[in-house]
Amino acid sequence: MPLRIIYILFLLIQLLNIPAFAAEKNDLYLQVVGQPEGKVLLEFQVGAGDLFYIDYVHSSDHTPVHDIFRIDKGGIVLIEEDFDWYGSGLESLSNAGARVSLLGDKTRVFLRRKCPRFLLRVGRVAGHVITYKDSRIPLLSIARGGDSVWIRLVKKGRGK
Repeated sequence: MPLRIIYILFLLIQLLNIPAFAAEKNDLYLQVVGQPEGKVLLEFQVGAGDLFYIDYVHSSDHTPVHDIFRIDKGGIVLIEEDFDWYGSGLESLSNAGARVSLLGDKTRVFLRRKCPRFLLRVGRVAGHVITYKDSRIPLLSIARGGDSVWIRLVKKGRGK
């Protein structure tokens, strides 16, 4: 009798390992890709709903900016941008559906700007830092100041 139970358990475990029954493997990756060579400089395995952050100092206003992005199956979504005061190139109410919160000396812009990828020039002074979970990576540690990098989401197939 115990041998029969062990055999049934073994068959059930094998059945659960069949791809049709197995949980879907997380195959989304957030990448920082150097341009123009296309070399992947940084890669994080991510899941839909995960957040990542880019922090930097605004080049002309010299104030901190904190961008919050969410991973979506359709790409990357900028959901919030926080800064001390408006500077050139920062988010504003001109974006459809944007909502602004002013609290003390902080400005928070809430929005849903979708993008499959975006190009970023690594600032020599800005000190761009990308953060995902417990990893905080200064972009100057993987690219030179002035270099362009794509921040993109890619899906890799099983077995890659």
